[in-house]
Amino acid sequence: MSIFRQSQNAGLRLNTSSCRYCAQPVVPGTDLCEYHGSEAFRLVTQPQRAGYRSTAYRIARRAAIRRANGHCEVCGAKLKRRPNRGVICQTHHKDLDPTNNPPDGSNLDVCCLDCHCGGRSPE
Repeated sequence: MSIFRQSQNAGLRLNTSSCRYCAQPVVPGTDLCEYHGSEAFRLVTQPQRAGYRSTAYRIARRAAIRRANGHCEVCGAKLKRRPNRGVICQTHHKDLDPTNNPPDGSNLDVCCLDCHCGGRSPE
C-alpha cells in the first residue's frame, strides 16, 4: 500500500487528446503534453540518462571544483558558498558528452549559475 494518495482518475485516460499523465492537451504526434514531453521531465524521471549520478561524474566534479579554487572558470567571479555544504556552482562538459568523466576533472568547467544558465557561454 502506498503512502501517497492517488487520484481517482489515475491510469484512466478518458480522452486520447489529453496527456497520459495529466489533463493537458497533447503535443501533435505524441501522447504527452508540452511539460511531460520536455527534456527536463525526462531527466527528472530518468536521471541516469545524463550520467550525472554516476560515481565517475561525482569524482570528476569534485576534482574540478578543487581545481577551480572557489572561482568560476568562465568569468572569474568568486563562487557563493552554502553554510557547511560547499560552493554553489554547476559544471559544464567541455566536449558536451556527459559520459566522458576523467577522474582529474579535465573535461569539466566549473561555472557560476550566471555563466552556465545565463547569457555567458562556458565555451
